[in-house]
Amino acid sequence: MLNLAQTFVSSLENDLQSLHLALKTQDMAALRRLLHTLKGYVTFLCKDALGQQLIALEARSRGADFAQLQPQVDAMLPALNGLHSEVLHWKTTVLQNPS
Repeated sequence: MLNLAQTFVSSLENDLQSLHLALKTQDMAALRRLLHTLKGYVTFLCKDALGQQLIALEARSRGADFAQLQPQVDAMLPALNGLHSEVLHWKTTVLQNPS
């Protein structure tokens, strides 16, 4: 589990940085790729509601333009950042208190 958490945290950190860059540069192709990538692994470790939101957002991205998609991605960022923090906290706790 620890290795999975480490991989998850690293991937999510990189993808969140890339997501911010795609939003800043209005790179729709990159935004769609990132949503697809995030959907693939974030739904594995997150709560059902967040997973369903991400699945729906990725599906909407296929037919939306940047102006339609940006507010929805912006609205999901706090939940993704929260998930990152939760897994990072769990990983840190496990490393400090190994069983």
